Amino acid sequence: MKFGSLVGMKHIVTAFFIVCFTTQHVKAQTDTVELNYIADYYFENLLPYSAYTSCFHEQGEPYIYAACRDLGVVTFDITDVANPLPIDTVALFALNGFKPTNLSQHGNYLYVATGGFDGFAQNAGLTILDIGDPTHPVIKDLWDSIAFNQGAAIVITDGDYAYLGGMEEGVIILDVKDKTHIKYVSSILPDPNFPEVPGLFSVPNARGLAFYGEDKLLVANDAGGLRVIDISNKLIPVEIEKYVNTDIEDIAQSAYNNIVVVDHYAYITVDMCGMEVVDLNTNPISNVMWFNPWDCDSTNWIGRPGHTNEIKSVGDSLLFVSGGDSELLIFDITERTNPRLVGSYANVLDSIATWAIDVRYPYVSLALINNEIFGVPFYSNVGGIALLEWNAVPVVGIEETSITALQMYPNPVINTLHVILTSGAKYYLIKDISGRNIFEGTTNNNNIDCTSLNAGMYMINLFGRQGVLSSSGVFIKQ
Repeated sequence: MKFGSLVGMKHIVTAFFIVCFTTQHVKAQTDTVELNYIADYYFENLLPYSAYTSCFHEQGEPYIYAACRDLGVVTFDITDVANPLPIDTVALFALNGFKPTNLSQHGNYLYVATGGFDGFAQNAGLTILDIGDPTHPVIKDLWDSIAFNQGAAIVITDGDYAYLGGMEEGVIILDVKDKTHIKYVSSILPDPNFPEVPGLFSVPNARGLAFYGEDKLLVANDAGGLRVIDISNKLIPVEIEKYVNTDIEDIAQSAYNNIVVVDHYAYITVDMCGMEVVDLNTNPISNVMWFNPWDCDSTNWIGRPGHTNEIKSVGDSLLFVSGGDSELLIFDITERTNPRLVGSYANVLDSIATWAIDVRYPYVSLALINNEIFGVPFYSNVGGIALLEWNAVPVVGIEETSITALQMYPNPVINTLHVILTSGAKYYLIKDISGRNIFEGTTNNNNIDCTSLNAGMYMINLFGRQGVLSSSGVFIKQ
């Protein structure tokens, strides 16, 4: 399937997406995820153009943005999905020479974490790009600080605030309410001596970030395990909990890279040691599952079969995980504590590996790096992106639940969403595509006010008495 003219097909694609979610991802477990390779774009250059991140335009426009190490932020046109073409680059010099490492879109703005962490560390920084014209991102403001000089690995946003993973310097909180004037708010360095005094190859690094609840930030702190930060007071963030899998520590250096949260479970990528599932509701945090297909095999990338780094959730039932030389792993998490591998894609015979991923049904993008020269990702030379098409196949014969597809209109919605209730359910919960709760309430004459929502895709659940889920669906806010 090609995008063709995506603008003209937007409503068709949206309708198909909703059907897929409500019939496969809500009602039934996934048996397999079928994957078909479509295309790639690999920079034919000896310069270090490795792609640390690629992300689809969140509002459905036919573009992918890629953070390419020594090139800049590249915009790819995927109107013809079989022929992705770079059409614009925010060059490295325009970023004040700071290497882009991670991207996060919110509305018409693209937030770019800058500051290389490839052995020649730079100041941690943030650049805000206006993508009102998605073909030509425009810099609104740039921020960096010599006080944080180990680079930046990730950026996530929530309202008026952006959070940077500043590697060895911890987490940095920035005020981004005024897109033309980024302001420093505070920072926090999680305990650097947990789980042990760091050595040459065991340094805590704030690599992955995820929100949990209303006022908690989870930090995948590399060799420092998992941390929980109370961010209720942005001026004084406080570390309130820390966790590490001691079974990993017994056989390998822990390397907590990235996190997603579904319900009260955190799914964490742990480098050569696969993926962990931990229960955030227990006191203390406890491990409930460890997927370790490669037996924590060495810390060297050369010849290693797999390495998990970035992780994305699709709805509340599928996880997509970057796998290094194992490229892509997909899990069904309908049973939260028992993820099942239901799809994978790999080309283990080359030196090209997947560092990061992004998902927009029916496509997944892979950010590619090349380990041919140095053997470790931070020193990777050339890279690019690849595109795959995916389709979830439900388990045959599974007993359907009483959950029904939620009928609603208009979809896409501008202000007021009208829902058709087949039961007495009136309580609703709206989540963004990462699974984070946005707002909740009760319907007003079957109407829900969506005026305050930013443009993008959302999931909505309707509940009856005693909080029983009765219907679910997906809608688009224009």
